Amino acid sequence: MTNSTEANVCVGHIREGVSRITLRPGARVTEEDGIRTREQLLALTGGARGGVLLDITGVGSVSREAIRVYSSAATVSAFAILGSTPVDRVIAHGLLGLPLPACPSEYFTDEDEALNWLQSVTG
Repeated sequence: MTNSTEANVCVGHIREGVSRITLRPGARVTEEDGIRTREQLLALTGGARGGVLLDITGVGSVSREAIRVYSSAATVSAFAILGSTPVDRVIAHGLLGLPLPACPSEYFTDEDEALNWLQSVTG
């Protein structure tokens, strides 16, 4: 049986120093999802700092508690938040606004632009 938390979020490697977190379209992302994501990211990176492409395209909602977990990720050196709909933009503003991550964060509608930005801010 697939855990719904696992189904809501997917964590993967893009290239050295850059990981991808994808929130499932239509998902309601909870604090539990955020905690599981943090654990998976730590396992993937071995605790090394790096940039994250956070793909929120089509996600249903992200709880304030999940936002706090993502914002407090000590190993994330920058978040490029990727979306494509007006709802994605509203959710991204929530991610960018409450509370502020301790790293640079920007919203993008183009994945290549997001990855280029991550490269420029993370080296």
